[in-house]
Amino acid sequence: MKTKPFWMAALVGCTMMVGCASQPDNQLKLDGTINGYEGEWIHLAYTVRDTVQVTDSTRIANGAFRFSRPMEVPVAQATLYIGNPMDYRNVKYAGLFIESGELTVAIDTANFSKPEVTGSAAQAESDSLNTVLDPLYAYVQAMRDSVSGNASAERKAYFQKQQEMYADSAKGIQLSFVKSRPHSFVALSYLPFLMGNMTYDELKSIYDNMAPEVKQYGNVGSVRDGLAALERVQPGRPAPLFRAVTWKGDSIGIADLKGKYVLLDFWATWCVPCRKSFPHVKELYKKYHAKGLEVFCVADDDSKPDTWKEVIEKDGIQDFYHVLRGLKWDRSKGVDGMDHTNDISDLYAIHYLPTKYLIDKDGNIIGKFEDEALDAKLKEIFGN
Repeated sequence: MKTKPFWMAALVGCTMMVGCASQPDNQLKLDGTINGYEGEWIHLAYTVRDTVQVTDSTRIANGAFRFSRPMEVPVAQATLYIGNPMDYRNVKYAGLFIESGELTVAIDTANFSKPEVTGSAAQAESDSLNTVLDPLYAYVQAMRDSVSGNASAERKAYFQKQQEMYADSAKGIQLSFVKSRPHSFVALSYLPFLMGNMTYDELKSIYDNMAPEVKQYGNVGSVRDGLAALERVQPGRPAPLFRAVTWKGDSIGIADLKGKYVLLDFWATWCVPCRKSFPHVKELYKKYHAKGLEVFCVADDDSKPDTWKEVIEKDGIQDFYHVLRGLKWDRSKGVDGMDHTNDISDLYAIHYLPTKYLIDKDGNIIGKFEDEALDAKLKEIFGN
């Protein structure tokens, strides 16, 4: 799984139909207006193909700026930004879709992230979808704001369920949108954000149905990588092998536990649902360990190993095997400083936490399970 620059990961939207696409040698003429940044540089960044990045810069003069350049691709999901991306607290971003022709963009400094764009069919399509999604997001935010810290547990639980329901509705709208537009770059822009909750068969069906032209552009590589990762962890496939250093300093690999059933639990110290699940996992371990169950925990805490070790002690999970996911990150280089070479989470297509896989005695994946399904499967394997 490749990691895209964070300005691309922060964007959502959709792009124009391939039938309206321009030729790669066509010219983009983007005229913009903005107040409050006189004399500063404004930058345009977009992805041509997967990791191939294009950046351009111009200076703001009299509250206006212009970019005039060839378009290497029919449509691009782009970002206008002011400031140094390394200084993420002070940099300002505006997302938009660009294509050849004459485009205009007006940036309101009070709402920098939502520019008004004209001349882009792709942006118009994105705006149309967002008119449906924005009220859902606004309602979820309003519910969050309405729950004070003094609210009862019942009230908090109610609003949490409401938030989840509306969030699921938004995802459903996006997914329906993606499935119905195989010739649109819309699918390509949304798909990386949706595929974490998809099955392999569902994602493969969408990808196979995409028009060949669409598969040439943008961040389609992340979709292919996600599909390959999901294929690796299908039931019946050998569990991807890895070796790492435990919290006690020993070396361990998943292959070392052949002959045992292994519950592979991906978690993080900062993940509340992960830690809330540990009492149940401890019950399962107590119940089935003597019959051949091991618990192997992979934590997303490479940047805070001391906190990781403290939480293992605090939560009373010392009997399990514990390693870090293996993500190395030189933060001085931003996202470009991420090294996924030994990233166990990438191997297992982890998009959310907690995620639990069950592996059989021969080292093959039985499947991905949540609490009730896991209970039933372990009962089937080990009996009462």
